[in-house]
Amino acid sequence: MSQICPISKTCACRNVARCRTKEAGRLFLWFPVSHTLIKVTSYLQQFALKYELMHERPGLSLECRPGQSLEIARNLAKLLAPRELKETQVLFIEGTFQPQLHDFSDIASLQRFIKLNQSDWLVEMLATERFTSYFQPIVSINDTSQIFGYESLLRGLDEQGNLVLPTPILELATETGLIPQLDQVARLSTITQFSRYQVSGHIFINFAPTSLYDPVFCLRRTVEAIDTAGISHDRVVFEVVESDNPQDLTHLKTVLKYYRDAGFLVALDDLGSGYSSLNLLHQLRPDFIKLDMELIRDVHQDLYKASITEKLLEITQKLNIQTVAEGIECIEELNWLRERGANFAQGYLIGKPSAVPVTTTPHLDPIVLTVASAHSKVVEQVPHQNEPERIVADVTQRIRQSLELDEILQTTVAEVRQLFEVDRVVIYQFKPDWSGLVAVESLAEGCMSILGYHVMDTCFQSTRAAYYQQGNSRAIGNIETAGLSPCHLTLLRSLQIRANLVVPILQQGRLWGLLIAHQCRHPRQWQQSEINLFNQLAGQAAIAIQQSELYHQLQQANQELQRLACLTQVANRRCFDDTLNTQWQWLAREQGSLSLILCDVDYFKLYNDTHGHLAGDDALRQVAKAISQTVKHPADLVARYGGEEFAVILPNIDIEAAIAVARDIQINVSALQMPHPHSQVSEFITLSLGVATINPHSQLSPATLIAAADQGLYQAKAQGRNCVVQMDCENADIK
Repeated sequence: MSQICPISKTCACRNVARCRTKEAGRLFLWFPVSHTLIKVTSYLQQFALKYELMHERPGLSLECRPGQSLEIARNLAKLLAPRELKETQVLFIEGTFQPQLHDFSDIASLQRFIKLNQSDWLVEMLATERFTSYFQPIVSINDTSQIFGYESLLRGLDEQGNLVLPTPILELATETGLIPQLDQVARLSTITQFSRYQVSGHIFINFAPTSLYDPVFCLRRTVEAIDTAGISHDRVVFEVVESDNPQDLTHLKTVLKYYRDAGFLVALDDLGSGYSSLNLLHQLRPDFIKLDMELIRDVHQDLYKASITEKLLEITQKLNIQTVAEGIECIEELNWLRERGANFAQGYLIGKPSAVPVTTTPHLDPIVLTVASAHSKVVEQVPHQNEPERIVADVTQRIRQSLELDEILQTTVAEVRQLFEVDRVVIYQFKPDWSGLVAVESLAEGCMSILGYHVMDTCFQSTRAAYYQQGNSRAIGNIETAGLSPCHLTLLRSLQIRANLVVPILQQGRLWGLLIAHQCRHPRQWQQSEINLFNQLAGQAAIAIQQSELYHQLQQANQELQRLACLTQVANRRCFDDTLNTQWQWLAREQGSLSLILCDVDYFKLYNDTHGHLAGDDALRQVAKAISQTVKHPADLVARYGGEEFAVILPNIDIEAAIAVARDIQINVSALQMPHPHSQVSEFITLSLGVATINPHSQLSPATLIAAADQGLYQAKAQGRNCVVQMDCENADIK
């Protein structure tokens, strides 16, 4: 067994092994391309380091004296490009043994290998459990003297007992795969210390879902510690972190179901900080959400934050989800959140994190706060700003009801004309040569339409473009007295314009267009408050336009992905993942078997290099068709798993039947007789196949089946390719 410390994403939460690369041993390196191998061998030859090449793929191995493996790895890091560093794989084995099958789960990237060997201080901290927890109070927002609970915040301790803040700990733990160990230590530390102080209220405990390989197994010690401490389950709230982009939603749901079945509560942390958080609301249906402190900061003054937070609070109230506003630092923030229905408050205004949970917090009365705020010049303006803010929020909501650009533009001009009671509102859109046209308009009855009006102003770029591009607006109350040039005045008269207000629509510093209000029947003296509001609405329209453009870019990208997926006329990887998870859950209930075949086209890179990518694409289409013709049942799925790799999901198929299907796939592909002159196993295209079968149940995940089939495929390649290898899920060394 190799002696490198665990770095795979497996259930390692109970084991903290120290790295032994300081010992003598053998270092194995596998490279992404032959070019990388050439660079590394040149370096080794320069320093007269003896090595042995591996022929199955670009790679080598060499004997290392104590500490030399890390020295070589660091020197290679200076030699290789960043991508090579990430894609070069490494395995260190103490002694001089050759790697066994179970050692391959310890393979890591060269970048991670180096980081892991620089993490002695963290490994030591974990091994000796030098951690403590600080507690920050969470209070009722309507009565801040009423403590609802505490959030536990992890702190490390160095050898002298000094505090180590969580940021460097979390960063290194993430890079080295030590999050499972850290996550468990943090949970247990919280429970131990919280029970010591015998305080009432709830305890909020952060956890990383990806650190839990199997919730039943990984959380057993946590539940035992809670029960031993005598803490009622309904007082414990587990906060989901990593909510920005959860990689396995099914696994996350399984973890949360385990918590809920045990009587615990669930919170979604940092809502508003990630792109996926809002989508997770309906997926996870938490008991609490915690509004991110960056969203709360200056929420009473920032229109964007206010609009977003107000909508989030409205949604959670309708769904009966309780909200905790994090990071409150001033009374204005507290007042704003209180008025809009937040449930709980947390932040330095109420109480800082402390080693001993506080038992009293200040009573911040809403009436006192309002009176106190009246003396602030900034807050004095807030009542006057409430109405414009409401108007902007309402108009913004209507503008953003669609992601179609035409609808966004038309809604903008209609809403603005009605709001300002003007005769005509248009959006003028520029072309790259600074010409342009009136893209949309909203018109009062009896006024002249200028929709589609095209202007080619050769002087615009030199006279007004820079002015508007800097975000400046222009208000003309009466064109006759504004000192305009004769030609400009003639143009405005021809368009029946007596007064106008022009503000820019900017996209990432680029002048995309102009939002323009026209008074056609009489002059109009524009108020500064109107100009400010007009600018805000133009800004909201700009955001909606950008979202629309990004949406359509995403649609185009998805269409391209669909085109690529359709290349082989079989399902793509996303469909494979969804189907495998669905079948797993179904067969776990039905107690049926589930088989998986992973197929790889042998020496396909050589085929591409010889015949070209177009011929390679055609070959993959034919292989996919041959595989699809082999499977018989409607529930079976053939998917493109990777570049030249295919996967076949076979529900309710035992291992013997799955092997028979795999051999039929081999026969059908061989029958195509597609010439492959550079293959080292046949004159025609062939496949290597790995097969695995399992009876799904709740204590395992689909990853177990995938890992077993993948090991089978690896063995098939190691045995010379063009063969089928069965892998037993129970006996395979899958961590």
